[in-house]
Amino acid sequence: MPSPTLSRRKLLADSAILTAGALLAPHLKGQQATAASAFISRWEEDLDRVWLGADFWVNPMQDWQVKDGRAECIAAKPNRNVHVLTRELGDHSGDLHMSVRIGRVGGGSLAGNGKGSAGFKIGILGTLRDHPELRDYRNNLAFSSGWDVGFTAAGGLFFGDSRQAEKDAVTLGAVEAVDLDLKVEPAGSSYALTLTVKDAAGGQTLGELKRTDIRPLQLIGNLAIGCNFGPEAGPRAAAKKKARPEGPGLGEFWFSHWSIQGSKVIANEAHRFGPILFNHYTLSNRVMKMSVQMPPLGMADIQEVNMEVKANGSDWKAVAKAPIHPQARTATFEMPGWQDDQDIPYRLAYTLKSKSSEAVHHYEGTVRANPSAQVEFSVADISCNIHTCFPNAPYVASVAKLNPDLMAFVGDQFYESTASYGVQRDPLEPAILDYLRKWYFHGWTWRELTKDRPSISLPDDHDVYQGNLWGMNGAPQGQSQEAGGYQMNPEWVNVVHRTQTSHHPAAYDPEPSEQGISNYYGAMTYGGISFAILADRQFKSAPENNVPATDSRADHVINPDFDPKTADIAGLELLGAKQLQFLEEWARDWKDAEMKAVLSQTIFTGMATTHGTEREVLRIDYDQNGWPQAARNAALKAIRKSFAFHVAGDQHLPALVHYGIDEHRDAGVGFAGPAVNVGYQRWWEPTEKIHKLKPGQGLTGDFTDHFGHPMTVLAVKNGILEPRKDAMGISIDKASGFGMVRFNKKDRTITCECWPFGTDFGQPGAPQFDTWPVVTSQLDQYARKALVHLPKLSINGTAKPLVEVMDAAGELVYALRLASADFQPHVFTEGPYSLRISDPETGKFKMLEGLSAVKDNSETLEVALG
Repeated sequence: MPSPTLSRRKLLADSAILTAGALLAPHLKGQQATAASAFISRWEEDLDRVWLGADFWVNPMQDWQVKDGRAECIAAKPNRNVHVLTRELGDHSGDLHMSVRIGRVGGGSLAGNGKGSAGFKIGILGTLRDHPELRDYRNNLAFSSGWDVGFTAAGGLFFGDSRQAEKDAVTLGAVEAVDLDLKVEPAGSSYALTLTVKDAAGGQTLGELKRTDIRPLQLIGNLAIGCNFGPEAGPRAAAKKKARPEGPGLGEFWFSHWSIQGSKVIANEAHRFGPILFNHYTLSNRVMKMSVQMPPLGMADIQEVNMEVKANGSDWKAVAKAPIHPQARTATFEMPGWQDDQDIPYRLAYTLKSKSSEAVHHYEGTVRANPSAQVEFSVADISCNIHTCFPNAPYVASVAKLNPDLMAFVGDQFYESTASYGVQRDPLEPAILDYLRKWYFHGWTWRELTKDRPSISLPDDHDVYQGNLWGMNGAPQGQSQEAGGYQMNPEWVNVVHRTQTSHHPAAYDPEPSEQGISNYYGAMTYGGISFAILADRQFKSAPENNVPATDSRADHVINPDFDPKTADIAGLELLGAKQLQFLEEWARDWKDAEMKAVLSQTIFTGMATTHGTEREVLRIDYDQNGWPQAARNAALKAIRKSFAFHVAGDQHLPALVHYGIDEHRDAGVGFAGPAVNVGYQRWWEPTEKIHKLKPGQGLTGDFTDHFGHPMTVLAVKNGILEPRKDAMGISIDKASGFGMVRFNKKDRTITCECWPFGTDFGQPGAPQFDTWPVVTSQLDQYARKALVHLPKLSINGTAKPLVEVMDAAGELVYALRLASADFQPHVFTEGPYSLRISDPETGKFKMLEGLSAVKDNSETLEVALG
């Protein structure tokens, strides 16, 4: 009979395979040539709110709203549009009939001042347009191209470029609203398009335009309504060196009664996104915390989410409700005393109101049992997703098949370019909506996995709209980014923290940093692993005004003769005093834990040598966490006391590094996992002069990092110098990929896997990056050479005791949870030591004091925990 643990693991693995299939389904279904039922927008039934509904994606979200039963574009800016998610044009022959009613926001004649354009966007394909097998309706929402079809306020009609509209093709006069009608029909080997404009009040035709030479490949992909097609007119356009035809200008328009039908249209109602968008949860010390991400609802909407569970085969039972935060749009549940010895199905419930009815929407998942009995515990190391291949469906499906126990999103969940349209930094509310839109891309990518397993999210610099971040304890940004501090409004930063970390276990320091910016660092214990969740940017000192003047940017040094010792300035911070205090305390807390790990945004060394498309060679990059040197060493000294492995990202250079403080390998190992989709590329190209490269050495082995620290490179992968131009090729060639860390609690080993983007992670025969996988051990995480030993211990009364070694001053040397009852403590200098031997779960302990550390110590002590 199989063991319960193995049965459960097989069940979870089978579930992961089903999830992987579901993740791949969108682009498989996108190839089906099935006629769709008619689509009709229902904004006339909706309450006033920013969110246009689960059927739609808007670009960008802050510039649209539902008001008085219509979808309004409230910003006179270029290329604003609304995609329908549940309908798309398939790669098969058929017809399309689409119509929509359009007027000006605020009323008045559509002709108005003659500025603006409005209509449809059809055949929209995104960055995967050249990969038909990977096309996905979500990929078409940003960085996409399609056909613009519509009218200009000046009376033009157009197919394609609005600047080349047929003039005087429609007579708008004093008309305040029109019905725009588009028919697409096969015409031999091409398609014929007919665009008709009618007065919405009287129904009379105001103008018509036909075209019969549209190629079939131009009619595949998403459908949208939009306004202000073409480039923005004005000073920006005038500043261009080459004169371009003036566009139709900018205006604000409303839309209603959007209908879509035809045999070329594919329907998939499962593509709706909302009202419950996605969620994240953690489970630690029998406390389950879950954050539920909602869209921007309206004042008249219900402002709470309900949770129901189904435990022990029961029916659904309501267990909690949580309010929706007015800025972050999250509902956060905190439930102590969670029954963590079994998988518990849950469902989230939200009642969405319309003007005439209410409908309950559910979102289901499973809070997994704590896998503390599993021998192996796996952590997915995920970071740096520029979303060029959004939603990365094959990538996510491969991760699902690997079935990690914990998802660790260790920074840059998106970039400023994610979802296109740049960033909006103010005013506050539109800036929050701008952030949420990018954050939604992250959640949409991963929601099938995060609903069924715990996850951690660590905000990094791009998550707070900065290229680099020296947080300086939450201070406002000074004269430049390199002078440190946060550029964005602190309320905005707290929205980022709330959306990404409110499901984490309680923060160590509940008091905020400067400007009221919240703290999120703290501890989590799950699966027999104790995690320290760090904020390695929030408290870091800035280089400008602290280090010697540079010959380049204030954070870069290009002079190869620069002495890094001159930048080792006393008093500078990396983690800050309180976070160091947390690490010291965490090192001694081993309840329900057998191994320890640190999760942070980046590794604590200066490794990457060559940066960006221009391949700039840097002697110093102060964004790297090998600086400030003294603060970095203090952090590693605290971390190694618990033999903790370091999981991180950020480098855009997959690497496994054994840290050194005073000598090579006298601290732990850090894993910088590969970026999901690399944007800014980096390389490791060591030199003899700076990095102490030995003849014939290659890229691995012992080196000196940029800041003078001993560094042993265990594994690394450089991307190629001239990557391909398409989105998939770029991601593959720049060494994008996926990292997995496996903790074996029986053998006390740590296996690091590194999988290339574009491969089927973990499948038989699938290659990992060169030099991976790599196996390290728990004891390697404090691999400082032992010079002397204390007496050998033979411990009774507990199977896996905790041994804490203290020096003569009472300072902790290290704390280690043993895999067996026999152990001989090693130390690094002779002298007297004390030992505290305990069972962390029962609290039983025994103190041994005045023990001598000597070479070749053959003494044995019997220790009984009563």
